[in-house]
Amino acid sequence: MRYLLSIIIGLFFGSFGNVCILRLPADKSVIFPASHCPACGHPLKPIHNIPVLSYLALRGRCGFCQARISWQYPLIEALMATLFAFHAWFFISDLRMIMADILGFYLICITLIDYRHRIIPDELSLSMAAIGLCFSFFSPYIGGVAWMRFLKSLSAGLGGGLLMYGLGYAGEKAFKKEALGGGDVKLVAASGAFLGWIGIIGPLLLGSLSGGLAACILLLAKKKRFGETLPFGPFLCLGIYFTCLFPDWWLSFIYPQ
Repeated sequence: MRYLLSIIIGLFFGSFGNVCILRLPADKSVIFPASHCPACGHPLKPIHNIPVLSYLALRGRCGFCQARISWQYPLIEALMATLFAFHAWFFISDLRMIMADILGFYLICITLIDYRHRIIPDELSLSMAAIGLCFSFFSPYIGGVAWMRFLKSLSAGLGGGLLMYGLGYAGEKAFKKEALGGGDVKLVAASGAFLGWIGIIGPLLLGSLSGGLAACILLLAKKKRFGETLPFGPFLCLGIYFTCLFPDWWLSFIYPQ
């Protein structure tokens, strides 16, 4: 029952994730107007809005104008459902499972938006930080009594943001161009609020390593030229998610036995 419920919830989170991915970069509301066909603008009926199943039933076409429906819709819905099902299997604790579900939703949306548009919408990073602060009172990632956990979450969020701002400022002075975007700063702050101080150290370490490796591969494959930049958000998201699954992984990396 736990797996089935996770899959169903994941499908609908994926459906809302598609709305965020498509509308937020265009500064559009994720609430109004209601779901509609992007080609003809016709509002969708509830039967047309069932994640994955509606796409299959309609054979990938709008039920009104027959325009093709992007493959992104069922793909994101299926990905989110798979991720939620994995969390149901991986975590014994319901609280950690729920926190991972919420983080997974945010990180998938942020990754795709930053990859496509080189922006991380404030609506995502700031609401993620706010939810992290709300969870901090009983978060399994942060130790201490309730009020102390909240202060640790708040300090990690502020500290992470200030650290990233400092790194970005130093990088801009050194390289004479923007080194870190404001979205990256707010994302690390949100990660700190959600996971505490481990939400800063782990993501920065893995994000830098994976981002550097990806840059080297792209340079060797001549897909990128020296001096061209990559969006850092997707690599930070990878680090945040990995730290959510394995909170202490970076300790063994820094202090090998």
